[in-house]
Amino acid sequence: MNIERLEKNKMVMQFLELNHEIFSILLATFLLLLLAEIIWTGSISAYMNTNYLLIIVTVSGAISVITRKEEEKAEKIELTKKDYLYIGTLGIAGTLIIWYKIKDIGNLAYLISIVSGVLIIMLSLLLFEEDEKDG
Repeated sequence: MNIERLEKNKMVMQFLELNHEIFSILLATFLLLLLAEIIWTGSISAYMNTNYLLIIVTVSGAISVITRKEEEKAEKIELTKKDYLYIGTLGIAGTLIIWYKIKDIGNLAYLISIVSGVLIIMLSLLLFEEDEKDG
């Protein structure tokens, strides 16, 4: 089948755009449910099997990635104090969640959670720096 013909079909394009939006929503939902299940064991698995949602997210994501068009690069965005505060908050939250789940192993839990939090912050900053270089 000719790809150019598919791109001209409005209904197909609308489906692909809808699939992209649904994928974003389903991925965020799945990750939040997974986080809730990790923190409060049995809170989600008692009501639903998240593996079914994972299958849907995977199929939708594959369709979204395969059919994605190259987008124009956005303007270069400088990081503000608010961005740094947000990244720091996420790093601290990640540190606390990791510590909460592994606190039973003793003093090593502090080291592991702090290193994990620092990695979250560093990777977030590197991600923004890559976006700035690409722009």
